[in-house]
Amino acid sequence: MTGWQWFWALVGLIIYLIVLILLYYSAPFEALFHLVVNGLSYANVIFWAAVIVGIVGFCGYHWRAYRVHVARQRQVESMVLSSLRGSTFTAILLSGGATLQAVQILCAYLLDVGALDGEFGRRLGAVVALAIMTAVFCVLFWLLRIVRPAGTAAQ
Repeated sequence: MTGWQWFWALVGLIIYLIVLILLYYSAPFEALFHLVVNGLSYANVIFWAAVIVGIVGFCGYHWRAYRVHVARQRQVESMVLSSLRGSTFTAILLSGGATLQAVQILCAYLLDVGALDGEFGRRLGAVVALAIMTAVFCVLFWLLRIVRPAGTAAQ
């Protein structure tokens, strides 16, 4: 990045922080913030981190795909395929984050209770189901990486 790009990135970050500080003092945003922060604990922090990364990545990927495929190349079909790839990758991030969160909950349960009972089996089943769902999204993403738009396949 050049000097001016760094400068405008810093200005954007400062404006973003100022807007967040101002929003913090508005009543609806304050209620939402306290609801989210009070709901955070060690039991769900991994999933919240995955959600934040997923949302930011989803928006950034789609914005970049729009700029590349529609604004520059004028290829809507490529934009749709790229959007599917980005959405599938976001699904991988979210289901992977949920899987990690379920593993952490399972480990915390084992440390607290230390018994292999029905509750342990239910939690283990959730981990296995989430891992299978993540694997399915990975296969879908791989298939979408192989597919080429119709216009570029003939060239």
